[in-house]
Amino acid sequence: MPDLHVQEDYVNATTDTRYGNSGEPQRAFTDNVGELFRCLQREYGRCVGKVYVGKGTPVGWVFQKKTEYTDCPETYLQEVWVTLHEKLPERTVKYHYKEID
Repeated sequence: MPDLHVQEDYVNATTDTRYGNSGEPQRAFTDNVGELFRCLQREYGRCVGKVYVGKGTPVGWVFQKKTEYTDCPETYLQEVWVTLHEKLPERTVKYHYKEID
């Protein structure tokens, strides 16, 4: 079973508006980064850059294609920012109890 996870953020580059995301990272169908890249490129269009975190560490790609709005025949430039994750995020809970008399 693959250990590679992907997360997508959707941007309307025509209006510079973020309009959605895929939610939590989802398990990829493959651990092969090259195969995943080619599949994402077929689905989301040409790669126009990378996604960076921290001090310039590349962790994903930015894909771009012209697509139609769902509610009218006009088109816009869609960007999909895909980030890769080695495993699901870890969450912790910290309680702050209130002492009572």
